[in-house]
Amino acid sequence: MNVAGKKVSIVGAAKSGLAAANYLIKNGASVFISDIQKEDKLKAALISEGIIDSVNFEAGVHSERILDSDYIILSPGVRSDLPILIKAAQKNVPVLSEIEAAYRLSKGKRIAVTGSNGKTTTTTLLSIICESHFKEVFLGGNIGIPVMKFASQTTDNSVQVLEISSFQLENISQFKPDIAIITNFFENHLDRYPTYQSYIDAKKRIAMNMRQGDYLILNAEQEIMRNMAKEVKCKTAWFGRNVDNLRPAITVKNDCYVYLPETGAEKILFPLSAAKILGEHNVENIMCATLAAIILQIPENKIEEAVRNFTGVEHRLEFVKKINGADYINDSKGTNCAASIIAMRACKKPLILIAGGRDKGTDLSDWAKSIRLNCKTVILYGEAKQRFRSALEGLVPLKIALSFEEAVKMAHESAQPGDTVLLSPACSSYDLFLNFEIRGARFKELVHELDNKQN
Repeated sequence: MNVAGKKVSIVGAAKSGLAAANYLIKNGASVFISDIQKEDKLKAALISEGIIDSVNFEAGVHSERILDSDYIILSPGVRSDLPILIKAAQKNVPVLSEIEAAYRLSKGKRIAVTGSNGKTTTTTLLSIICESHFKEVFLGGNIGIPVMKFASQTTDNSVQVLEISSFQLENISQFKPDIAIITNFFENHLDRYPTYQSYIDAKKRIAMNMRQGDYLILNAEQEIMRNMAKEVKCKTAWFGRNVDNLRPAITVKNDCYVYLPETGAEKILFPLSAAKILGEHNVENIMCATLAAIILQIPENKIEEAVRNFTGVEHRLEFVKKINGADYINDSKGTNCAASIIAMRACKKPLILIAGGRDKGTDLSDWAKSIRLNCKTVILYGEAKQRFRSALEGLVPLKIALSFEEAVKMAHESAQPGDTVLLSPACSSYDLFLNFEIRGARFKELVHELDNKQN
């Protein structure tokens, strides 16, 4: 895609939008930015990015000025059903996600990871494994590094390891990974999608352009993925404890990871105990990354070494501090009920759970059952606190906090030696924080402040 001399409108000026603007300006495009935030905040972002004098922009509105363009690039946080984007479709103005634009402007091999949970851990581990073998490895996507940020640096020898969200997949047309991984499907983002099926359909778009030479790695434990395998035009590979006769696959036998090739004898790889990251969910994440690495023909000793040295990702079951005999765990990335359930199962009991934020509208029944089984107290905060309270009343002692800071303080006051205080919100952060990273960082800051007060 040649952007020189083209007019491009960017809708949404968060990380992805700003990275796209930077790339386009440097490559000769005329850029217009539209964002609903207040003008002073948008100006500050453009000044910080060094592009205030190189773009036209509007704040607080998405006007028809957007339509005066050859392409519209949509940031992942912006809904695809905005009235102005419907008008764009009527006028045949192409609307591209940032990941689609970056695909057209970058080179090399692409491994893409999507799914409801486990994306960041799988993507990060896989990038580390790839770095042990390939010279040019780029990590990006929904993990916080826009692909546009490094698109111009890629070559035919590059390997891109990309975390991809359903939002990013909504507006792809040509995007095609060489290897794609779908970790799992659980209810999520029902504040954006009308049904669970429409959310799944968005995720499944990752394979829409994949063909016979490509590999789609799927979760053998989920029937919906076994059905999906019948629909795709690429090769499939499988992970799970129950892979049956599916091949190629990776599974667990006798407490070891085992590779089952399409033909030939199975191969024992390394023991489960090799991994520092704990929990059944991380067994699955390691299976995903390992299987992709085997398909990439990375030597098994390099895969094992990376797994042995990997300590996990920030904000996902991250140990913060022990205060007065209680452990404090940051799972700010637990932004849906399924992720929060995984975190509760992985942590040492008794548990004091801090939950809340912006409600995604998902079913709470399984989450409530897990809380009843695992938690001694729950502290609720944020926009979701009243619906969560209704779902949990009578199951477990509840406390309602008027702020995030008060929630952490209440959890600390309730904690006894041997307890675990777990932040696993089961919600997005957008009611109080720009993203889950800032929420997790604030939690860690508050925990360290509590510790300092003890000393």
